[in-house]
Amino acid sequence: MNALPVPPRPGRLAVSLAAGALLLTACSGAAPDTSDPARAKGVSVTGLTPKPAGPVDRITWAVSAEPASFDWIYNASFETGQIMANVCEGLFRLDPDLSVQPALAESFTNPDPKTWVFTLHQGVTFHDGTPLTADDVAFSLNRNLDPEAGSYWSGAYENVTSVKATGPLEVTVTLKQPDALFTSYLSSPAGIVDSEATVTAKGKEYGTPGGGVNCVGPFELSAWDKGQSMTLTRDDDYFDADHRARAKEVEFRFVRDPAALVSGLLSDSLDGSWFLPPSALDRLTSSGKGTVYYGESTQGFHAIVMDAEGPLKDVRIRRALSMAIDRQGIIDSVISGAGQPQKAPAVPGSWGYAEDTYRTAWDGLDVTERDLDAAERLVAEAGAPKEPIVVATTSAEAEVPVIGAEIQSAAKKIGLDVEVRAIPADQYNGVYTDPEARKGIDLYLTGWGTDFPDPLQMYQYFRTGHFYNFSGFSDPEFDRLIDEAGRTQDPDRRADLVTAAQRIVVDDLAWIPLYAPYNTLFLNQRLTGTPASYMQLHYPWAADLGASS
Repeated sequence: MNALPVPPRPGRLAVSLAAGALLLTACSGAAPDTSDPARAKGVSVTGLTPKPAGPVDRITWAVSAEPASFDWIYNASFETGQIMANVCEGLFRLDPDLSVQPALAESFTNPDPKTWVFTLHQGVTFHDGTPLTADDVAFSLNRNLDPEAGSYWSGAYENVTSVKATGPLEVTVTLKQPDALFTSYLSSPAGIVDSEATVTAKGKEYGTPGGGVNCVGPFELSAWDKGQSMTLTRDDDYFDADHRARAKEVEFRFVRDPAALVSGLLSDSLDGSWFLPPSALDRLTSSGKGTVYYGESTQGFHAIVMDAEGPLKDVRIRRALSMAIDRQGIIDSVISGAGQPQKAPAVPGSWGYAEDTYRTAWDGLDVTERDLDAAERLVAEAGAPKEPIVVATTSAEAEVPVIGAEIQSAAKKIGLDVEVRAIPADQYNGVYTDPEARKGIDLYLTGWGTDFPDPLQMYQYFRTGHFYNFSGFSDPEFDRLIDEAGRTQDPDRRADLVTAAQRIVVDDLAWIPLYAPYNTLFLNQRLTGTPASYMQLHYPWAADLGASS
């Protein structure tokens, strides 16, 4: 495809998404339900954080890095996403239950398989008070089609022929072929809208500390102290009464040091944060300063095969290694039990439709079940590779070396030699774009998932020749199934196609699935209201925060 692929958001061990949320509670006198490993460690299920009792003046929130840009077409990081979701609305959003719902679009129709017509809400204004028009929407979406703009989200538009304003509040998108994921992508940065006049006038300054943005959202960006913080101020004219902000102001501080983050949360100088350091979960939970919440995940943590011609060339070796890994041990030691073993690249949190179909297929997968005897027999049958299997790790995420060591230990038990190779933190993510960076690496450890609950997004990465198909996996039947699924609007039929394709990928083990971590959230005891599910990149979650009493 000519367009850049939709970017992954790599490297977060504690990222996730799901319809429910989990509340980490202190152990009570009742015995926990040990059928679920997370519950066995004192985790109980809850829907949302409690509703707030009233408004709040100011919230101080921590993010681990400063946005490189606040231009939505370059938004591909967790830190940028969780701030921008409160400032820049799109045609659609993810709701707390993770369903894709209209936002700036009041309604939409699909008059034929290759046409989408969106009708906008009336009376919507940007943060500067100017009205939202169909021309602004067409301009914003078309930025993803402009090769000179270099949108990170252009892959979402690979099937788009044109985007046109066909009325004062009507936008029509014409496709080259039916695309089952297109409207879901519009809940991501691919669907964000800003003022054409502002973007044009600001030019290269747009989305910078000096240029800012002019979107529609419950908060507007009022200050950007480079290197220190970004401050959002409530927009009292925001069109959506159900999502108007309760807080007058939210300051996002850039806290890069995990120890400083934990210290700030415990000292009340920080009110909350997403993506908590796993090593601090018990301490935060027992602190009495607030509550740690968890939600299920569309994200998974994987060992991705980078070189299918090296020591992992034989699928029996890949299968043996997968069967030797102690996934529950990794979950217990790395993320304090806050996750679940993973059987396939697309995890249960991504099943946004036809859940029974996906569950049945998931239950039928066994290549990730631990069986050392069977793994040893596979190695004996295939013959152990003469050269070691190189597993890349990085100190950028403290937990990755621990996972690498577990894989090395598991391999040794079945007669395989694994070399753990530490990659400098500033080079680790280079494998996504630079083939040279992948050389000499057999397995690469990373988090990866979907932007919205549809497993089809994940399995598109395995198509022959795809930019992120690092190992060169190729199967004509898989490609046929995924291509047909991409053209199929009927959810039950799409699920049948995707699960059939999933079986092919899992049997090949081009990716060795490890675990699905839960979404982590800390709220100071004075705050409540935001959903705990992994919607924070595509939903104005800070608007829901208010006083707990």
